[in-house]
Amino acid sequence: MITLAQLADAARGDLVPYWPVPLPRVELTGVHVSELEDPTVFLDGGELLLTVGMQLAGRDGPERAEAARAYVARLVAGRVAALGLGLGSGHSMVPDELRAACAEAGLPLLTVPRESPFLAVSRAYWELVRRGGEAELTALLGLQVALTRAASGDDAEPSIVRELAHALGTWVAYLPGDGRAASCAGADGATASLLGDLRRETAALRTAGRGATATVQLPSGPAALYPVEPGAGAYLAVGRGGQLAPAERHLFLTASTLLAHRAAGLRRAEEERARGDGMLVALVLAGHDDAARVLARQTGAALPESVYLAVLAPGSPRQGLPQGALATESGGLLHVLLAADAPRPRLPAGAHGAWGGPVPLRRVREIAAHVADAAAHAPAGTVVRVGHGLELPADEWAAALAEAGGELLPTVRAYLKHRGHWEATARDLGVHRNSVRHRMTRAGELLGVDFDDPDVAAHLWLALRT
Repeated sequence: MITLAQLADAARGDLVPYWPVPLPRVELTGVHVSELEDPTVFLDGGELLLTVGMQLAGRDGPERAEAARAYVARLVAGRVAALGLGLGSGHSMVPDELRAACAEAGLPLLTVPRESPFLAVSRAYWELVRRGGEAELTALLGLQVALTRAASGDDAEPSIVRELAHALGTWVAYLPGDGRAASCAGADGATASLLGDLRRETAALRTAGRGATATVQLPSGPAALYPVEPGAGAYLAVGRGGQLAPAERHLFLTASTLLAHRAAGLRRAEEERARGDGMLVALVLAGHDDAARVLARQTGAALPESVYLAVLAPGSPRQGLPQGALATESGGLLHVLLAADAPRPRLPAGAHGAWGGPVPLRRVREIAAHVADAAAHAPAGTVVRVGHGLELPADEWAAALAEAGGELLPTVRAYLKHRGHWEATARDLGVHRNSVRHRMTRAGELLGVDFDDPDVAAHLWLALRT
């Protein structure tokens, strides 16, 4: 174990004892740099904490004294072994209030001269580690190399988790925050139930807005959850409670960094893909379908020859769009091209807007304005059908109205017969025009169509007359 006195001696003037002199026998677990008001959440205990004293900057008199006492008290409560103040950046000399607070709390205080970088102190510490345990360090480096190699493969995330689980001797799970599949290793066949428990715990942490480490009690035993990317909601879980040993912590930080880098790379790739898809849709909307085909071949994107066009209002969810959907925002609306390989397009639950088609790519420009206008006027929470298609399912609509029973079918037939005139329809049915409006609204929601669309009206009228 490395002592504070050993490190001060090895640093050769880059770390100078200030109080007390000589230094007491204090064992160190590491060297950490932080300007946080409370850095202890990121510490294991036993570290030399290096800081330039930003916590006391801009304060004088009683306020500085109180801030110094509170800061030192937090460090002592977090089992920090000693405090090193870097001179020059924030303070030209040790503030009396900080010295008094350290003396009162019994926390050793050292200084790092103006011309000495904090890195010199860290290097001195790791040089002592090297001398004192080359075998352990070699093993640690070997495991870090294994983790780095695992990150280079196509199955990087499962491979990193597998290597880390092997190194720590317990199960490890990675739960991305963007909906991608979780990875787990070392769970002895209980992967599914374990991941279910972990998803519930991490969901609770995200809901609470907590980004710090958490220890939870699972049916299988204690587990520690560590945020991988602040704000991204990704967590790395270990089947062990309490603090990791220093060497294990370094391995864990290496794995976290590799996973975060991987996730950032996937996000960048997804953003680039979305930009490329957006360019394809923009070209098709502008009537340049030939140029869109050329770009699709260059980028490897799939561009169907026959598509549906969906236009979704702001706030509509993107998650839930089928694989291969191409989307771009235009005029505040989300324009989506979907392959015409089903009777109607699959759209996310909760979407709000309109859709039309199927049409060839060359006809998308013809229907775009009409679909966008229908989306802007669609009832809240609904996606209406715009009848600019090659084949409208009028027979299906008629069957759905018949199955609904009641007054919907005769009301729609009368409405179409009188070409959308409310008064004439009401007289024909012998009801008030407000009743007609109510029934037509229900029928429109049932079928997802706009009865004032000429194509819809024409096809449905023919279907109802047969």
